Amino acid sequence: PPEKAVYGERMAEIKRQREVEEKKRKVEARERAAVIWKEAKPVGSHPYLSAKGVMAHGLREHGDFLVLRVTDGCVVHSLQFIDADGTKRFLPGGRKKGCYHSIGKPDEVLCICEGYATGSSIHEATGHAVAVAFDAGNLLPVAEALRTKYPDLKLILCADDDTQGDCT
Repeated sequence: PPEKAVYGERMAEIKRQREVEEKKRKVEARERAAVIWKEAKPVGSHPYLSAKGVMAHGLREHGDFLVLRVTDGCVVHSLQFIDADGTKRFLPGGRKKGCYHSIGKPDEVLCICEGYATGSSIHEATGHAVAVAFDAGNLLPVAEALRTKYPDLKLILCADDDTQGDCT
């Protein structure tokens, strides 16, 4: 029992330290995201947008990358970068869960989808506001966050049909 108690205390201390470090990484990512976003330029033309046949809604360019804000609606927690061939990556250490990139202003309907090109296509075809959740695992957290923020809006989840494999 004494060894078990010491072990438990050690594990609790490691968990506390990990939480402190995680908070620090998230703060640093928010600060870095703000700097990069400020340095980024308006989007002219970009090969990814041309290949997908969509417009730049709330995007910027940083070097060769398109840049999307990863926000909870108030705070930009991170950024997503998309290169010319569609490779996507996030700013290290930033929060993604429950965060999204918004396209348009919510009115009566708000669509929630996985990726930017899908969200842009939905907005361009319907005129509805869209929250880009970045991936399937973030659809529910984003929907829950937006339901809290907009209790009276009709939320439509626009999930990808990935069951058939690559459709190209």
